[in-house]
Amino acid sequence: MDSIVLDASAILAFLQQEPGGAKVLALLEGANAQVAISAVNFSEVMTKLVRDGGSSTDISVAMEPFRPLVVDFDLAQAERAAELYPATQSLGLSLGDRACFALAESRDARVWTADRAWKKLKVGVQVELVRS
Repeated sequence: MDSIVLDASAILAFLQQEPGGAKVLALLEGANAQVAISAVNFSEVMTKLVRDGGSSTDISVAMEPFRPLVVDFDLAQAERAAELYPATQSLGLSLGDRACFALAESRDARVWTADRAWKKLKVGVQVELVRS
């Protein structure tokens, strides 16, 4: 079974009905992949929704389908995210971005993102863009 880790940008594409959102929806509705989200990325998405003025009720409802997919950010991932800093600093990747890569690496999974810059990275994790 395929293993995929969703980046915050992919989740936001789905929630905000942006290009690539339909691809994320198809993934969530399909049964042919194990999908995971780092708790750090889950928090990033919620933070963006709060910042954009969403109510706590609306945000809770919007995030409900993603809750079962959340994986705790553990010590091994924290260490790996820090180790990824030198390879990712030129593109300005955040802790959340590096947490996504660390989770994907730990699960031998692909990362789905809307961030085109990630295709330039050489960190040993396959990156798939949700937008063409």
